[in-house]
Amino acid sequence: MTWMGPIPASTVAIVAAVAAALLVVAYIIKMRRRRFEVPFSTLWKRVLEQRDANSLWRQLKRWLSLAFLLAIVGLVLIAALGPTRGERDPDARSVVVLIDTSASMKAQDGDPARKGLTRMERAKERAKELVDSMGGGDLAMIVRVDGQATPMSRFDGDKAMLKKIIHELQPADTPADLPRALAAAADALRGRQKPLVVIISDGAYSEQQLRQAAWGSGEPERSGTGTGTGTGTGTGERDAGFGAKELAAVDLSGIDVRYLGVGSRSENVGIVAFNVRRYIDNKAAYEVFIEVQNFGSEPAKRQLALYNGESAIEVKSIELEPGQRIREIYRELPGGESTLRASLRPGDGEGPGNSDPFPLDDQAWALMPAQKTQSVLVITRGNHYLRAAMKVFEDESVFWLFDTPELYDADPKGMILNQATGRPFDVVIFDGHTPAVIPPPPVNVIYFRPTGEHSPFATRGTVPTPRVTETDSDHPVMRWVELADVNYVESLVFAVDKTKGDHGLAYYVRDPIVVARRENERKLVAFGFALDATDLTLRVAFPLMLVNSFDWFAGNDADLVTTYTTGQRFRIPLDGLVKVSEVTIIDPAGKKSKAPVVEGMATFYGTRTGIHQILAFDPDEPPPAPDDPDDREPIAAFELAANLGSTTESKIAPAADLVLGGQKLEPPAAFAVSARRDLWTYIVLFVVLLLVVEWVTYHRRITV
Repeated sequence: MTWMGPIPASTVAIVAAVAAALLVVAYIIKMRRRRFEVPFSTLWKRVLEQRDANSLWRQLKRWLSLAFLLAIVGLVLIAALGPTRGERDPDARSVVVLIDTSASMKAQDGDPARKGLTRMERAKERAKELVDSMGGGDLAMIVRVDGQATPMSRFDGDKAMLKKIIHELQPADTPADLPRALAAAADALRGRQKPLVVIISDGAYSEQQLRQAAWGSGEPERSGTGTGTGTGTGTGERDAGFGAKELAAVDLSGIDVRYLGVGSRSENVGIVAFNVRRYIDNKAAYEVFIEVQNFGSEPAKRQLALYNGESAIEVKSIELEPGQRIREIYRELPGGESTLRASLRPGDGEGPGNSDPFPLDDQAWALMPAQKTQSVLVITRGNHYLRAAMKVFEDESVFWLFDTPELYDADPKGMILNQATGRPFDVVIFDGHTPAVIPPPPVNVIYFRPTGEHSPFATRGTVPTPRVTETDSDHPVMRWVELADVNYVESLVFAVDKTKGDHGLAYYVRDPIVVARRENERKLVAFGFALDATDLTLRVAFPLMLVNSFDWFAGNDADLVTTYTTGQRFRIPLDGLVKVSEVTIIDPAGKKSKAPVVEGMATFYGTRTGIHQILAFDPDEPPPAPDDPDDREPIAAFELAANLGSTTESKIAPAADLVLGGQKLEPPAAFAVSARRDLWTYIVLFVVLLLVVEWVTYHRRITV
């Protein structure tokens, strides 16, 4: 007898022991009738004597009932092991079917005779044909291959179930990680009879991925029936050949690997890079960078369109030679919507180069924060360097006003009210002054040397003549800022409190001297030094830090808005939302998912191109019931743009022959006729029979 079930025998043994123990305990503590002493017992003497004579039979009946239940539980666990009659058929194979579900499988050239059939649909047809051709004793596992390798089934011979899994597969917008999938397949096949891997794909893999395979000194036997398993290598041979292998190579020794190709066309023109940035000196304008490449073997004509929201900014015709990559830069574009989109349209005329079957890389997205006009109140005793730095904002993006600390302290509520607009100032700068009344949210605040009990940032002393040894260049305030050569007379050292959203921006060794904080409704930045005790005001870094701070306050902190690439793990900074442990992700298709937040970063794996929404909700607000709509207002909302950006996937030329690790892969040969006689169905029928017998004996008062 052979055991083919997915559950290890050791696990079944543990479950069986626990179940048997529970059943025995249940019978031991079974409720019994209470014994009562009654008068005139002599009247019942004859009855009691007769009962004592039958007590052995009564005990035996109870043990018979226990035996029934133990047998039923034991047989169910044995059936879960998938027993088969006799040894497994020597011709039966263990097959891992790797089905490519990467972005290139969306190309609409699966079959030249059927227009519009995608490679994915053709791959599923070929996978179903492969399953249908399997012998009765063959077992198969389905694995989808995109940016991750995901097993979709266990080893099973149920063809209907395997074909249902194949039918439900859908391609993702990510490149394929073939080495990871091969490693997973090799691990699953170790120790199994006649291991076989079948790759169903268009073969659009990079040379680096195809080299990451090691066959050992022995090659798999390739007999006409496809039943060879390969000779493998010994330990000494593997050690001897280790130096010739790549460190990250996948060991496929002893495993037969075959290839089934799909796809018929190679013409494709795609957008490989797309980004946007605002000008530092003019926030009302921006420029766009687009890179387009012809991956086909024929000259191509396209129309390249740039959209701001739904409005087309410019449409131009482009021509590309085979393999040519061109760059387009659109300068001095006026502001508009926050979403930009680049689109490729078919060119004029007929010809194989004027259209392509792969539409995914014909669209790309980028996000540009909406420009906001800010009003700034500067509280200072007349710092001319600060006044000069504010003149950087000569456009309409910042309106600023100077006043003295005495005037502010006399009427703080009135001072923070902008008389020109009737609304509070957006930003207040305190130069060497820490007032008792801090502007309330949503007013953003900048402090230079905040001291005393009214400082929103706790301090733990001062440090003389510090030198900045480390800066957080990833934070928007410190972008492109260099402080290593700046001199300071002294500086406060802040006690960073992460529970309040504090974040260190610049350090003297381990002492933070510049910090930032984001509260749910506003942001604060504090510099530990005074402006009259440093030469920072003479450096370019000083006005640049002010520009960065105002941009961060207004949400314009991404002058160069980086678009994300699918097939990678996205890390989204949440700017100090310290109480939020997870966020809601809404992908371009409208599908919602949750992403954890660790150290202020939301992390999730990107599988779709387009605009994603990230919503953060108040953790103290209870979530709605599963069947109720989520009508909560988020405390913060973010967006990100994700594009394919993969030259490997855009190069859709299918590979008729796949060379893996220097070895050409052949199509799978016909499966040998094999059979397997499952016993679990008979065991289940016997269990049903035992249940019927137990039910009859119980109700007939035989086992009671």
